Amino acid sequence: MRPGAKKSVVWEYFDKIEDRQVKCRVCKKILKFFGNTTNLQQHIKRIHPTLLTIPIDEPVTTDLEQTPSVINQEAGPSSASEPLYGSDDVHLPLPKPKRQKQMKLFGALNDDLKDSDIEKIDRALVTMITKDYQPLSIVEDQGFIEYSNLLQPKYKLPNRKKLSYELLPKMYTQEVSRLESLLSATDNVSVTTDIWTSDSNRSYVTVTCHFICEEEFFSKVLSTEEILGHHTGENISNILKEIFCRWNILHKITTIVSDNGPNIKCAIIEFLKKHHHPCVAHTLNLSVNDALKNNTEFQCILNKCKKIVGHFNHSALSCNKLKSVQQQMGFPVLKVKQDVTTRWNSTLLMLERLVTIKDALSITMTKIDKAPEFLDASEWGVIEESLKLLKPLEIMTTALSGEKYPTLSTVIPLLRGLQFSLNRMDTTTDICGNLKQSLLDTIARRLGILEYDKIISKAVFLDPRFKKLAFGNDTNANNAQKWITEELTAIVNENSNAEIQEHQHTSVSDDNKGDLDIWSHFDHKLAKAKSLSTPTSTVTVILRQYLEMPHFERKKNPMEFWKKYKSTFPELYYLAKKYLSIPATSVPSERVFSKSGQLTNLRRNRLSPKNLNQILFLNST
Repeated sequence: MRPGAKKSVVWEYFDKIEDRQVKCRVCKKILKFFGNTTNLQQHIKRIHPTLLTIPIDEPVTTDLEQTPSVINQEAGPSSASEPLYGSDDVHLPLPKPKRQKQMKLFGALNDDLKDSDIEKIDRALVTMITKDYQPLSIVEDQGFIEYSNLLQPKYKLPNRKKLSYELLPKMYTQEVSRLESLLSATDNVSVTTDIWTSDSNRSYVTVTCHFICEEEFFSKVLSTEEILGHHTGENISNILKEIFCRWNILHKITTIVSDNGPNIKCAIIEFLKKHHHPCVAHTLNLSVNDALKNNTEFQCILNKCKKIVGHFNHSALSCNKLKSVQQQMGFPVLKVKQDVTTRWNSTLLMLERLVTIKDALSITMTKIDKAPEFLDASEWGVIEESLKLLKPLEIMTTALSGEKYPTLSTVIPLLRGLQFSLNRMDTTTDICGNLKQSLLDTIARRLGILEYDKIISKAVFLDPRFKKLAFGNDTNANNAQKWITEELTAIVNENSNAEIQEHQHTSVSDDNKGDLDIWSHFDHKLAKAKSLSTPTSTVTVILRQYLEMPHFERKKNPMEFWKKYKSTFPELYYLAKKYLSIPATSVPSERVFSKSGQLTNLRRNRLSPKNLNQILFLNST
């Protein structure tokens, strides 16, 4: 191009790489070039339409600082159709051409991104993928590439390989280091574990950890490992032990919470020699399922409900009719819900939905050929009454499944409250009367034993909201105090021995000072007075002071109490952190199983077990 010739603005975005090829600086795409910029202009308009605020065929000079210059309207194919200044040959000082405006996050197009900015965007990308369970291949999707280029043209998206082998492991390593620091500062950790099978028929075991650090609850995924071979107790225990040793928590584990599967219990109790705590939600689920199955008449009504739901789930025509009726009646458009046989709460949700859409459903059923048998008035009455019986159980399950507040200490008061609530309910039908009694019987049989559990009892006692008040009788409350006394005495005794050793060491140092230490006489008397105080008497005073304090408000976090009084009761504070951090259920591990389904569908089935573990871990951070 000769000096002074006009050059299209479009060349701001392209580089020549060969005689007949150019490369887009924004999206790196290779385009053919035949001597004019038409093809390049079309690319900018179609792919990067927001980059320019002036016509892309408006010319600019190659030398912006030249002053007098001749503007010739016949400068070539990239010139405008009219003279810029209305003359063929006019000598004027050239103003600087207007540069295009663009969206930017970290600077202008001609500036390179700083390494720190690239790292921020890389981290945000990995966070988006792990939090939303996006497939790693999203970075190769054309739509996402264009979206990313629009937000920040200077940022080059990593390919799947770099994401999988560099960026994801880098962030995983950083977050692992943070969690390791927290765990190293913690004396006691509880874990939950669950075994599940992916869509690709691979078996995994997930482990989560739970602890309190500086009065804050932590609930983190430790690892999700593939189980190779048979699910024997020994095989499972080897995997769990490797995870615990890797995180250096094997000696810190207070208890391991899981369902009642025989293999997982065998792994924990027989091979790992650790305390096993059954998942309370799982036990509650078994109790309700027992009660529902034992009530034959109620099962008949449930079967009719399932057939109605099944019909609508398999008939698009019927669904559309239901939708139309709801719209005509001014109701929200709601679909039926299918229950899962093994999950009683799904039965509750199914019945609740049927009651909600009852009126629209009744009209719709009259418009359907070969409709399933509908419910009569008495059956609707049974369903509505059964919901009142089942609702408290759902409330209890939800309360016990939390991760950011104490749950184990609420087991006994919730259980007693549930039994009290069910006993008070009046039923108007024989079917619901039988259901109520079945629920009370199965709950007492399966869950009543929990009040005798040592770990649960300690947690209840150390919760300043409950102390001894939540127990069903004085015997169980006194047992809890006895178990706390035993453990507290051991701690006080250990601390006392440490103080004696420290005093002996100090005494030797003081003796070496001779007569210079005028406080040594008093210090010796104080040490002697302390030695006369036994650990048992000290513990008695501590517990009496704790029990005489007013109960903390039920709706408050008990760690607020312990934060305030940890210097008053340091030994009790230590035990409170140990037992109040234990989850009542293995739901945290089961939640990982539920989330994993989003990761192992068709678009993500290429995920290696290693990447799956990293993503599930990062999702919990």
